Amino acid sequence: MLYNYFTIALRNLLKNKTHTVINVAGLSLSIASVFLITLYIRGELSYDKFHDKAENLYRISWEDNNPQTRTPHPLAQALVQDFPEVESAVSLSPLWASGLTRETHSFRNPEKDARYDEKNILSVDSTFFKVFSFPLVKGDPENALKKVNGLLISESMAKKYFGESDPIGKHLSVDGDQYLVEIVGVFKDVPVYSHFHFDFLVSYVREKFLDPGSEYYMWKDFGHFNYIRLKPGTDAKQLESKIMEWSRKYINWSDHDLKSLARQHYGFKLQPVTDIHLKSRLRWELEPNGNIDYIYILTAAGLLILIIACINFINLTTAKSAERAKEIGVRKTMGALRSQLSLQFLTESVVVSMIAIVLSIVIVQISLPFFNDATGLSFQIQYSQYLFIFIAFGIFIGVLSGIYPALYLTSVKPHLILKGKFILTNTGARLRRGLIIFQFSMSMILISSTIIIFNQLNFLKNKNLGFDKDEVIIVPNKHDDGMKGFDVLRNELLKMEGVTSVSASSNIPGRQFNQHSIALAKKPQDHISSSEVYIDYDFFQALGIKLKDGRFFLRENPADLASTFIINETAAKQLNANGSVVGQEIIWDRDEYLIRGTVVGVIKDFHFQSLHEPIRPLLFALSTEQFNHILIKINTKNFDQKIAAIEKAYKIAEPYFGFEFTFLEDNLNQQYIAEQRTGLIVGGFSITAILIACFGLFGMSILTFHQRIKELSVRKVLGATSMNLFVMLVENFTKLILVSVLVSIPIVWWGMDAWLDNFDYKININPVTFIISGLVLILVSWITLSYFGVKASRLNPADTLKNE
Repeated sequence: MLYNYFTIALRNLLKNKTHTVINVAGLSLSIASVFLITLYIRGELSYDKFHDKAENLYRISWEDNNPQTRTPHPLAQALVQDFPEVESAVSLSPLWASGLTRETHSFRNPEKDARYDEKNILSVDSTFFKVFSFPLVKGDPENALKKVNGLLISESMAKKYFGESDPIGKHLSVDGDQYLVEIVGVFKDVPVYSHFHFDFLVSYVREKFLDPGSEYYMWKDFGHFNYIRLKPGTDAKQLESKIMEWSRKYINWSDHDLKSLARQHYGFKLQPVTDIHLKSRLRWELEPNGNIDYIYILTAAGLLILIIACINFINLTTAKSAERAKEIGVRKTMGALRSQLSLQFLTESVVVSMIAIVLSIVIVQISLPFFNDATGLSFQIQYSQYLFIFIAFGIFIGVLSGIYPALYLTSVKPHLILKGKFILTNTGARLRRGLIIFQFSMSMILISSTIIIFNQLNFLKNKNLGFDKDEVIIVPNKHDDGMKGFDVLRNELLKMEGVTSVSASSNIPGRQFNQHSIALAKKPQDHISSSEVYIDYDFFQALGIKLKDGRFFLRENPADLASTFIINETAAKQLNANGSVVGQEIIWDRDEYLIRGTVVGVIKDFHFQSLHEPIRPLLFALSTEQFNHILIKINTKNFDQKIAAIEKAYKIAEPYFGFEFTFLEDNLNQQYIAEQRTGLIVGGFSITAILIACFGLFGMSILTFHQRIKELSVRKVLGATSMNLFVMLVENFTKLILVSVLVSIPIVWWGMDAWLDNFDYKININPVTFIISGLVLILVSWITLSYFGVKASRLNPADTLKNE
C-alpha cells in the first residue's frame, strides 16, 4: 500500500513539474534558513551549560541604580563558611592595569625562545576547579593553584610554547625575564560557549604574596567576580534574601543604609550562570554578552520563513484542486476511503518535503561560510549527527503543509465533483487570498524590521559622540616601563608627516572604565559614583573634546599633576546642580586612600561608553605614567608608510613587547557587534522570505493565468493592449499586498519600538520605512508577474478560442 502511495506521488510530482519545483524550492530555502537560525540560537542558549550541574551555579552581583558584576573578594568563601547550602565558591579577576584595563604580559620559553604577548590571564582562588568544569588534562586540580610561582595554561598555549613536549615542571620567563613561573597544570581550551575565556590561570596565593595587606582583597573593595555552587535542591531566592542582613557581619551597614537598600530592592543578587550571556548587561562584564531580545527576533524570523513556505504549499495545492477533482471523484466512486485519499495527499506532501530536505542540506553547505562571516562564529556541521532530526523535520513539515489540502480535497462529495460543481465554490479562493495576505504580511514584517535595525545601526555609527573618532589610532602600552620614554616617543611621532597629535590615557572611549565615588569637600555625604581616567596633557586636544568651563591641564602649572581634576558636565551637575564647581575642592575615594584636589575645568559631555547607556559622571586625573593606551591622530594618506615609521619609533621606546594598533572607530563599533550580527542575519533571511513568497506568487500566477486565458484572449480580440492585460493580472495581487502592508505596520511598530528601548539614544520609527517596505514588496511582485505580462502579450486568440 505505501509503495503504491509513493509511486502515485512521484507520478503526480513529475507530471506537475513547475508546481513541484516551486514547492521544493520554497521549502528547501525555508528549511535551510530555519536550520541555520536554529544552529545559531542553539549556541546562544547553550552558554555555560557544559558545567557539571550548571543549574546550581550562580554569580554574585551588586544591584543598585548602576548595577555591577564585581563584589568583595572575601564574599565567596564567607558564604561557604556560613551557609551550609553553599557547596563551594570561587573568587576570580583578570590581572588589571590602571583604569580597569587588562594587563599585558610577555611570556617566553627559555628553551625555544618562543615569545608572545598575552593578556587573557585570570587570577583565581584555589577552589576554581571545584566550582567550574574546566577539566585539567595534566596536573593536580587540588594543589595546582596553591603554588606561589605556579601557572596553569590551556592546551593551545601548551602547544604554542612547548610544541608536543610535556610542559609540566617547565618554566616560562615573564616580562623580559624579570621572573620565572612553573607550569603546574594544563586545562582543556575553554569552550566557545562560555561567558568568560582565559588562556592562563594564576593563583590568588601568588597575587596576595606580591601585594600583602592590600585592601583590594578586603571587604571594602567591590573589585572581584564571585561565583558559588549551591547544593542540589537549594532555593537560590531564599538564600539571596538572607545575604544582605548576613553581610552586616562583615560590612558596616547602618540600619538606615540597609533599610534604604531593601526599599529599593538593592543589594547582593544571585545570577544563574546560564543566564549571564543573554540576560545580563551589567557594568564590567568579563566579556561582551548577547541579548535575549535578538534570540526572540531570530526565532520569529525563522518561524515566519517556515510559515511562508508552508503557505505556498497549501495555496498551490488547493489552487490546483480543480485539476485533480475528477481523479478524487472517480477514486471515491470506486470505493476509496477518505482516510486513504488523505494519506495519499500527505504522502505526496512528505515526498516533496523530503526532496526539499536533501536540497536544503546543499543550500546550508553552500551558505555556511557566509553565515559564519555574518555571525563571527565557525560552525562545522556533522550532518550525520542531524540525520534523524532532518528526517523528523521533513515529515513534520510535510504533514504540516499537506494536512489542510488533504482534508480539503477529500471532503467534497463525488457527485458534485463529477458534475463539475466543485470549482464553483468561492471558499477556497477566499482562503487563498487570506493566506497570501498573511504570507506577505510576514515578509513585510521582516523587511521593515531589517530597515529599522540598519537605521538604528547607522544612527549609532554616525551620531556625534562629542569627540573626534576619525583617523585616531590606538597603540596599547603593554608595560609600565614603556611609558617612561613616552615624552621621547611623543616628540618623535610629532615630527612625522601627517601626525597632528599624540596623547596617552589609562582608558579609551568604548572600553571599560574604573569607577569610584567623588564628592565636594564641603558636602562629603553627597557623594556620587564616577568613572575615572588618567590622561596626559594633550588628551582633550587629540580627541577634540570641548571645554565647558574653567581650563584644561597646563604643563606650565606643576600643581596640576598632583592636586587638580577635570570632570564632565554630568558630574558637575550631580555634584552641584545650582552652580559652578570650578575652583571647588572634591574628595576622590580610591578605596585605600582619599585624594583631595581642585576642579580646574569642566568639559562638555561626550559618549565615552556605549549608546546603550546614558552619559554618566567622569573624572580626569593628570598622570605621567598610568597609561595603557597611546592615542595618535594621523592623516591616513599613505597609511602603510606612516604606520611603519610609528612602529619603528615604538620599538625604540619599547623593544621587548610587540607592536600592534587599532583604530578608535573600530573599537567603538565593537560595542554594537551583537546588533550588527543580528541585522545581517535578519537582513539575509528577509531576502530569503521575499524570494520564497515570490515563488508562491509565481505559482499562483501560473494557475490564475491558465484559469483566465480565455478571458484574456477575448479581451485581446476586443482591443485590450498588453499593458491593459498586465494591469488586470497584477491588480488583485497588488491589492492583497497593500492589505498585507496595512496589517503588518502595527505589529512591526510595536515589536521594534520594544527593541529600540535597549538604547538610551535611538531613532524614531519613521512612517517612510513602511512606505519603502511596501513599495519593495509591490515592485518585487510586479517583477515576478512581469513574465505573465509578456506571455499575455503573445497570446494568439485563434489558438485559445478555436474550441469555443
